[in-house]
Amino acid sequence: MRESVISPMSLGDKELLDGLRGLEQGRRESYARELAFIAEIEARGLPAELNCSGVGALIREMFNLNPIDARRMVAHARALLPSVTPSGAPVAADLPVVADTLQSGKIGPEHVEAIHKAIYQLPLDTTDDDRAAAEKILCEAATVSEPRIIARLGREIRERLDPDGAEPKDDTLIRPKRWLDFRETANGVTGTFGLDKETGALLANLLSPLTAPRSSDDGPDLRSRDERYGDAFADILALAARCPDTPTEAGEPVTLLVSATLDQLTTGIGQGLVDGHLALSAGQIRRMACDAKAAPMVFGTASEVLDVGRTTRTVPRSLRRALIHRDKGCSFPGCDRKAKWSQAHHIVHWSNGGPTTLDNLTLVCQHHHRVVHHSNWEIRMINGIPWYIPPPHIDPEQEPRRNTFHAWPEPEHATSRDPVALAS
Repeated sequence: MRESVISPMSLGDKELLDGLRGLEQGRRESYARELAFIAEIEARGLPAELNCSGVGALIREMFNLNPIDARRMVAHARALLPSVTPSGAPVAADLPVVADTLQSGKIGPEHVEAIHKAIYQLPLDTTDDDRAAAEKILCEAATVSEPRIIARLGREIRERLDPDGAEPKDDTLIRPKRWLDFRETANGVTGTFGLDKETGALLANLLSPLTAPRSSDDGPDLRSRDERYGDAFADILALAARCPDTPTEAGEPVTLLVSATLDQLTTGIGQGLVDGHLALSAGQIRRMACDAKAAPMVFGTASEVLDVGRTTRTVPRSLRRALIHRDKGCSFPGCDRKAKWSQAHHIVHWSNGGPTTLDNLTLVCQHHHRVVHHSNWEIRMINGIPWYIPPPHIDPEQEPRRNTFHAWPEPEHATSRDPVALAS
């Protein structure tokens, strides 16, 4: 006899939220069990006995799935579950940490797909230890981040494991890949363009301070995002035609914050980070310094950032640079907004006696700045890192969370081929 289903309309607010949380966790746990069934069906050779070309074709036929969805489920089952060779020898699962995290209900099928793609797109020469460390990092991030953030984190891990990529040893004679296709129309000009990394970084820094919504006496800014970017681009063109002045952001002119060792910049060998994210060769960074203002971070022997705290409410330029070095972007869990889109936030509010010092500040994007001011999220500094305490409706246990997307060490004390240190 079918169990009676409780109507959501009959539940109280807390029961409604708890019920939805339970259903989602059940969906995730059910997916883990479903993969176990698929793995066992394949291990027994049932598809051949049923005249199917494979287990993917079998589940397509059973459940009317799209081919791509069936292939994805089979790939997940093969990666997350142990198997046996034709001779009967056991084979360990490729992604055991993902399997355990999925089975616990902390991540869903969408997270599994993002992690699976990221791991299988690592360089071919990636060691087993590095793969295991990358899996652990991605799983930790997936418990508090959207799948799109996991995909981006996976790309960053891949770039760290293969810092040179396909770039030639001497790229000074290689023409950057830049193109612009535009045509005049009755309404003006339209077209498309593509820029290399360093030129793209320059454009992004020029656009950033000009694209924020602007309110006026007439009301809020009603422009769409594309319209705001179009207006910002027009402003840049006007500035370029009129004078060499550049717009300011957070109290300082357009500046590329470069994290690299002096030896890397001197020799042109190695890799550094621009704005804490964009990985460029030292040669590229040296060329960028000729065309735009590049602010180097000065490190101690252990790459510590010196305390540049102040007793004023306004965050000075030096302290903002220290925040960028530490947080690298919005510190809210799961957010991928870079430092240029973030604001300095007093953890203990200035009005409540909180000082303007490094250990009482963190970077948050405009959206999450509103969240921390107008919700029950709390921020605590633990070992010099901002951790967030979620409200009970997000996590009844209120376990501290941190932003794992930006949690990368600087290149001089954790090499690009040392993700194991990150996972420890």
